[in-house]
Amino acid sequence: MGQPIFKITREKHLDHMVKVAPIIVAIYSFQCFFIMKMGPQEFAVNGIMFLGGCLASMIIGFVAYDMTHSVNFHESYLEAEIKWLNYAKKIDYNHILSVDVSDPGQSFSTISLTLKDGTKQTFYFIDDADKIKS
Repeated sequence: MGQPIFKITREKHLDHMVKVAPIIVAIYSFQCFFIMKMGPQEFAVNGIMFLGGCLASMIIGFVAYDMTHSVNFHESYLEAEIKWLNYAKKIDYNHILSVDVSDPGQSFSTISLTLKDGTKQTFYFIDDADKIKS
């Protein structure tokens, strides 16, 4: 396999996560305070621990996805790879029927490819999706 012409990046999504995560954690902290003051102690502690674990898993999951999922454009095909799952998929450009962007004009968006065999391939949190589509 040759060198890719260019790669899809997710840096704008990671930048967004860095800006939003402190706000989400602050809201979670306020919720924890009110739950501890208003609810039964045992229920409050169990609920707070569960919700905190879910919040941490969500943030770690987004960052892990952005850091390990790459899409590379080559001369005649694109290749999607998720390193930690040992997954790779190659799609020839002539097999692509249409390209759709979920939120045109946004700094990052989702791209869906419809292939000639009727299947769809979706790429999430793509920087400059409009440029990639064109």
